[in-house]
Amino acid sequence: MQDWKQILSSIYLPEVGSLWTAPNGIWNNFFASNKDKDKDDYHPAVVGKVNADKVSCRIIPGTTKEYQKGSSVYKVKLNPDKRDCPTSNFLIKLWMTYNNNDLVKMQRGWNGVESLNQLQITELKLQIKFCTGIDV
Repeated sequence: MQDWKQILSSIYLPEVGSLWTAPNGIWNNFFASNKDKDKDDYHPAVVGKVNADKVSCRIIPGTTKEYQKGSSVYKVKLNPDKRDCPTSNFLIKLWMTYNNNDLVKMQRGWNGVESLNQLQITELKLQIKFCTGIDV
């Protein structure tokens, strides 16, 4: 018999716009390929879509560096209520599918912010639609 934590984990659906502390080693394309997978190199990631299968989601890498300016980058001040809060650039064209059960093993939040606010989520979805043609 499963305990309550396993049951909750098995039905978990991540919130679109939730922020995670993602290790560089999860990316399987050229993004962060210069980072050592065995070292503790982390960066922000945001959930951009929950897939129809309900067991996986699409996560989008973020970086605090100015990177590939243009239509495929969603630049956001993580906490608009704080003047000195860091800015992240989410690289929409580099998203990857990630299993929900694996997602909850990562640390929730980035720089103390656990999710984008509702306006930021709306703008992120609109930017995804502009960049990929997918309505999330």
